[in-house]
Amino acid sequence: MKRIYIILMLIALVWMVFGVANCGYGLSGLGKQVPANIKTVVIPDFENKTTRIEAEQFVTFAVKDEFIRRSELDLAASRANADAILEGKILTFDVTPISMTDDASANLYRVTITLSVRFINLQDNGIIFEDESIVFTDNYNIEREDFFSQETQTLRQISERFAESVVSTILENF
Repeated sequence: MKRIYIILMLIALVWMVFGVANCGYGLSGLGKQVPANIKTVVIPDFENKTTRIEAEQFVTFAVKDEFIRRSELDLAASRANADAILEGKILTFDVTPISMTDDASANLYRVTITLSVRFINLQDNGIIFEDESIVFTDNYNIEREDFFSQETQTLRQISERFAESVVSTILENF
């Protein structure tokens, strides 16, 4: 009886090692989009094509922070010291009232930001990743005296979500 148990265990082990390991399943997002020769990246301030003050600062900071947290790439101070560059533009920044109070005052706003981004290999000028129209939205409620701080907080949150999305796409090939 012991012998049959050992044989069944060996068969199960062989099946697990060779059967499941070669079944064709894999986890998505484990591909590498960044070439192995890229060790440093420069991320200049995003170009702000909008009238929203400081939008480029929030977005640029969030992207740099996400690269530091998620990648093994070093941030370079200048293009001359970098293997790659992540360029970006904030194309639109719109704030739209979407709900009104009984006295016809807006109390719920939607912020919509459109961005473009390019990740370029500076060694051969090849574009590793590019998206010319990335749109993020978020809503916020306001108190009459708190409009600008709520808008700024929403901008910060959108910037963080954008950074997570773009860095994940670049690093993990989603």
